[in-house]
Amino acid sequence: MRPAEKRLNEMNRLADMLHFPAAVNAGATLNVLLTVALTWYIEPRHPAFAGPWVVFVLAINLLPVVLLRLSLRPATLYPALRDMDFFRDQHKFSDWVYLAASANMTFWILLTWTASALHRTTAVLALVEGFAFLATFSPVLLRKRSDV
Repeated sequence: MRPAEKRLNEMNRLADMLHFPAAVNAGATLNVLLTVALTWYIEPRHPAFAGPWVVFVLAINLLPVVLLRLSLRPATLYPALRDMDFFRDQHKFSDWVYLAASANMTFWILLTWTASALHRTTAVLALVEGFAFLATFSPVLLRKRSDV
């Protein structure tokens, strides 16, 4: 089976994300970029709040997934990776994907928190946002022309 033909619940490696529609990667990228910006805003106002901030952001990100998973049934249809819809299908991944996404978000929060605390300039924020964009949107940027 070609990776693009896999269903969401059949994902078994991070490289499968190369086959998501660009809109799905754009949604995830926007989520990370907004979280970086909010973290940059929160850090100087609550410098001892990093741990609770991580927990809060992860809870906000996972709550819709938990609630939507209550609707899963044996007859639930799982689209192919290339046919995924960002809003309709966000709760249909294999469980490990949410752990990986949470670890990724934790990385961006802690990197931003640290950068803000150590060297709080607009240039550093722009650098973190640029790095976050490139890293998070890279599955779209790395696609081969023949895969598009």
